[in-house]
Amino acid sequence: MVNLSNSAAENLKIVPFFTHLSQTETSNLANRLVERRFNSGQIIFHMGDPAGLLYIITSGKVKIAYASSDGQEAVLAILGAGDFFGELALLDDSPRSASAESLESTQMLTLHRDEFLGFIDNNPAFSRQVLNVLARRIRHLNNQISDIFFLDLPARLARTLLHLADQHGKPTEEGTVIDISLTQTDLAEMTGATRVSINKALGRFRRENWVNVEGRTVTVLDPDALENLIHISGG
Repeated sequence: MVNLSNSAAENLKIVPFFTHLSQTETSNLANRLVERRFNSGQIIFHMGDPAGLLYIITSGKVKIAYASSDGQEAVLAILGAGDFFGELALLDDSPRSASAESLESTQMLTLHRDEFLGFIDNNPAFSRQVLNVLARRIRHLNNQISDIFFLDLPARLARTLLHLADQHGKPTEEGTVIDISLTQTDLAEMTGATRVSINKALGRFRRENWVNVEGRTVTVLDPDALENLIHISGG
């Protein structure tokens, strides 16, 4: 663990929390950040662990998941560069509500709760930006909940693929490649389905030429068709 260098402060500009800060504010905040690195497959924290840090991803991928008492896992999100997590624990000081695991070699910036709250107190514009970002996060969670109740599995899968393409997509001549390794089990856990049902839905998407799947790489070929599927299902 090393102190963040001044040159790395520009990494903050990719984070929604900090995009509107002045150069002076960014430099001041950078002095409070600590750089951490995690290997692929390394647990960052477990559900129920004491909280106290905000994590900001500058490179790599992180899985946020909830595990039930019987060992079943639900993937809540897969995050990449520019994403952040751990913010709720900074605001209410409660234990972690989910687990976090690095999916590949990952570099992050961390901010301690006391520094975070102090920066909010001294920067009204920053506090408004925090509220805006949290509001968008809550809306996304609300959409996930409504999808479970009102969309059938193919539409939920379509929504998940479009969201992943928006977050981690790389445009190509063929379509938008989702730039993270995805197994059918990952997609099942993200959509509240079984691996068998995901396999069946993906087979349909491939036959319709809506997506292409090669190993663990998914390419969205026809986003309009996926959006239409969601609309027909009631989303």
